[in-house]
Amino acid sequence: MTALSRRAFFSVVAGASIASLAACSPSTTSPLILGCGEPGGSYLEFGELLAAATRTSRAVAIRPLATEGSIDNLRLLSEGRVDLALALVDAAAEAGGDVVAIGRVYQNYLQCIVRADSGISRMSDLAGRMVSLGAPGSGAAATARRVLVAADLDPATASGPATVERSFREAVDDLAERRIDAFFWSGGVPTPQIASLAARVPVSVIDTTTALDALVARYPDVYAATTIPSGVYGAERAVPTVGVANLLLARADLSAELARALVDALIDDAPALVSPDALGIQYLTPASLIDTTPVILHPAAERRYRERYG
Repeated sequence: MTALSRRAFFSVVAGASIASLAACSPSTTSPLILGCGEPGGSYLEFGELLAAATRTSRAVAIRPLATEGSIDNLRLLSEGRVDLALALVDAAAEAGGDVVAIGRVYQNYLQCIVRADSGISRMSDLAGRMVSLGAPGSGAAATARRVLVAADLDPATASGPATVERSFREAVDDLAERRIDAFFWSGGVPTPQIASLAARVPVSVIDTTTALDALVARYPDVYAATTIPSGVYGAERAVPTVGVANLLLARADLSAELARALVDALIDDAPALVSPDALGIQYLTPASLIDTTPVILHPAAERRYRERYG
């Protein structure tokens, strides 16, 4: 499908009445707990924006929960400890069970960050270096491991890098202090903490798309080429990288009323759910919200999209 431009989409939703959301009687007096991600990351920021956007809603309320990321969120969702979860589509596709999608909410950029003076300019230069894959339980770590293997840099072999799993904040500090040579991060661009690091220590972003053909062959429907715009983190030119969609997920037993209310929130509050500092590709458009392949949509969410868009 051809996605509408953000301006076209926002003009559509600006003319749509939010009365359907406001008129709903409360489905629950308790907020839905949304598993997000690490402080400073896009997941938690999105969760906080969604919570703020639904604060006056009579149909649904959100309470964001800081977590380690996608894998952690999927575990919490399956255990019933959260009601909703944000997760990368590659991690969600592996989850199975009764996980369903409410919508495809935005684009994640896999970012491989190195110091500009590290001598690392391409993926192959990571061989033998110390690399943080991401936080334990994060989707970034799982994606980064797949990318390295696809690039013939399997950490389990002599040709690969030495790897550790650090939280985002630890990885940023470790790179600044040269305790690691690179770290992977999956999120929107620019990520404020990386921008702050770049202001202190010049950094570079490595092109990860050399692994894309092998990734797509092994894992269809979840990875795509994307580009980090020029100027991000001081880069003089745009940097190609691997893009991974981020999904808002629920268990299949989420009530139809709540699923409908969440869809309405994603549509009607779309402008408020995108960080004002975000660059590059953003989602929350009619065509993209429903494109959650290979994870199926909650049936009530699918019906609501059809009602809203025909």
